[in-house]
Amino acid sequence: MTEPRTPGDPWPDADGAPATSRPTASPDTESTSISTPAPTPTSTSASAPAPGEPAPAVDAADSPTQAWPSLSTPTVTPESTAPLPAAAAPGYDPLNDGPITRPSPYEPTASLPATRVGTVEGGTPGAASPSRGRPGMRWMLALVGVLIVAAVSFLIVSLVGGRPATSTAMSYMPTNTFSYSEVRLDLPGDQRTKVASFLKAFPGFTDQSQIEPKLNELLDRIVSSASDGKQTWTRDIQPWFGGQISLGVGLPDSSASSMNSMSGINGSLFVATIKDRGKAIAWLTSTTESSTLNQSTYGDADLFVAAEGGGQFAAAINDKVLLAGSTTAVKAAIDSGGKGELANQDDMKAAVATLDKDYVLFSVVRIRTYADALIALAATSQPGALDNTQIDETLLGMIPAWTASTARFENDAIVASSVSPSWAIGYDTTNRPSELLGHVPAKTIAYAEIHDVGPALNAILAKFRTLPEAKPAFDQFDQALSILGGFDSAFGWWGDSALVVSSLGDGTVGAGLVVKPRDAALADRLFTTLNGFLGLAGGNQGIVVRTEDHNGTKITIIDFSASMAQSGGTLPPGYKPEFAWATTKDVSVVGYGSAFVAAVLDAGPGNSLNDDARFKALLGRVGADNIGVTFVDLAAIRAVVEPLAEAALPSDKWTYYTTEIQPYLKPLDGVISGIRKDGGLDRGNAWFTAH
Repeated sequence: MTEPRTPGDPWPDADGAPATSRPTASPDTESTSISTPAPTPTSTSASAPAPGEPAPAVDAADSPTQAWPSLSTPTVTPESTAPLPAAAAPGYDPLNDGPITRPSPYEPTASLPATRVGTVEGGTPGAASPSRGRPGMRWMLALVGVLIVAAVSFLIVSLVGGRPATSTAMSYMPTNTFSYSEVRLDLPGDQRTKVASFLKAFPGFTDQSQIEPKLNELLDRIVSSASDGKQTWTRDIQPWFGGQISLGVGLPDSSASSMNSMSGINGSLFVATIKDRGKAIAWLTSTTESSTLNQSTYGDADLFVAAEGGGQFAAAINDKVLLAGSTTAVKAAIDSGGKGELANQDDMKAAVATLDKDYVLFSVVRIRTYADALIALAATSQPGALDNTQIDETLLGMIPAWTASTARFENDAIVASSVSPSWAIGYDTTNRPSELLGHVPAKTIAYAEIHDVGPALNAILAKFRTLPEAKPAFDQFDQALSILGGFDSAFGWWGDSALVVSSLGDGTVGAGLVVKPRDAALADRLFTTLNGFLGLAGGNQGIVVRTEDHNGTKITIIDFSASMAQSGGTLPPGYKPEFAWATTKDVSVVGYGSAFVAAVLDAGPGNSLNDDARFKALLGRVGADNIGVTFVDLAAIRAVVEPLAEAALPSDKWTYYTTEIQPYLKPLDGVISGIRKDGGLDRGNAWFTAH
């Protein structure tokens, strides 16, 4: 059997050419137009320093922790590596067994070839002769190239003490940013040691001294694939990349006339920190293929504006960052001098104040600010549409002002956390243990629960029921539910409720909705009503309704076998075309099929998910006292899916899966998440574990 290919296996590398640098010019020098031919594998930007050369470090202003070198350092050879120490003194570089080398000043390299430089009279963007093609689209490859790097880097981070500092990039964002995200590939604080420990569970990462080169090789593969073999991480991106990526999305402007402003594009900005200005410029110009850029100086930056498309999009590079987005947003970021006021907005300050650990991902959505902008836009585009309704004000009164999310590595898990002010729905549940976990099968492989669904739903509807303009809609809603006995009979009795998927004793999988009834009599009345309706209508539609006794509880089964036979449909062996339900004083269940319903009825003390030792250990990570919990057993799902895949796939495809893919899936254990009240905040935690 073929051995699995690991990130440490040999990987062919394209030859790289030395990087070119930006042309140097005095303040009164003419602007230049750079026409960039399509790159080939032998014409990409600068190579990383040789293994024997000092590793340039990230600027202290951009990296809050220097105890470990960042992913942006050159590739480390096996000879220069050593096992990662348990603790490192500040300024100590364990990969090179010595002090961290501080970055050298910017050192320009040779100017761009004359064939790549043209003159723009008067420095006017657009003066260069545009290349053929759809306006603006080919030049956008430069921005797409940057975004590919961001996406690839985020993918790797997603797989693989004091309050931390946020990225330098945030200080360039405009104040009208409503969605902000940053990725810290410099792995601040404890994240370098944590990611090394996490990756130990995966093939090829057992030797901790090889973590850095193996990560670089894995990044090389992905970047090479994304660029059709034209670029690699270590040769083309790592030499200039500073390790931090941010993306801000601007608010729609209701007062603007252009679509870009109304959609928020003009306020959107991509920022990447850099450590070598010349190499970053060389990479940008080599990534634009055959499109034409107008290069000029703007503030402290080199500005690149597309000659096509009316100059709507631009990129800029100064000594700290690479900026990309609309020309308006890029120029505004340069004008800010990296001292933007986004972080000083009240909602952003509240979100940033929740950070208490180092992270690799941080994002904030200013929900209320965005909702206000949408309503203003609606009022502008359709004047008077909101004058006679309070629905918009009611919605705004319910939503939180902001929500913040982070992701970080722990020794055996990726931990995603979220926090926001509580939703003002008119009902507040309290942190407590689930009343339902003891009533679902021990072999449950997926579980998503919310506490007190009935009261919460009733409170939300009550917010709108009092609005005069909503009365006609609620009259129809109440009339429809009257055949089931009204809202209380249909939903009011729902307590803790969960969607459940379970492996069954016969090898099949069942799924359905499981509810802890707050009023068992109302639950029983609803199911009795449903049984009556089906008894009247079922037989005429090729549907058979029957009941079965299961240890004294009646299970109602809707059998679609006859109907499926008429249509020629089939199911996998062991599965039946049926739907079932049952209710007791402790639990109500509806789903596919009768075996699943019976398994829920059989669950109890000693035979439930709540008694499973592995699940209890996972639940302990997020807290048993909560207002909702989600669990996914990744290992069990793989055990269910793989036999089906083996039967369906050709032998060569299955062999490829078992040798190239399965070894990296086996360490994945499970996902557990919980949400809990913390004063006026709702806090969520999700653990993606690997062993």
